[in-house]
Amino acid sequence: MDIEITKETELPLMSRKRLKIVADFKGATPSRVQLREAISKKTKSEPELTVIKHIYNRFGTEKAKVIAHVYAKKEDMEEYEDKALLDKQTGKKKKGAAAPAAS
Repeated sequence: MDIEITKETELPLMSRKRLKIVADFKGATPSRVQLREAISKKTKSEPELTVIKHIYNRFGTEKAKVIAHVYAKKEDMEEYEDKALLDKQTGKKKKGAAAPAAS
């Protein structure tokens, strides 16, 4: 997978950077975990402080537009980002309610 940062916006009040990225890939769309690792390598940041906000596939191509936030501190990330979105970043499965028993 090849990623290119097309726009980087510094947001000092929230202690984060907002990145717009174009990802070229082969086969299936990369997961949030794979994108997180690739972006953290490219930006030389901690993977734990990188949040993938959106992945927009381009129909018929092996490209996707990605919006990501890279935080300076874990406390700020936990304050500004939704817990469900943070759980998606690590690949954790949400425990759902048990299926109702058939009668």
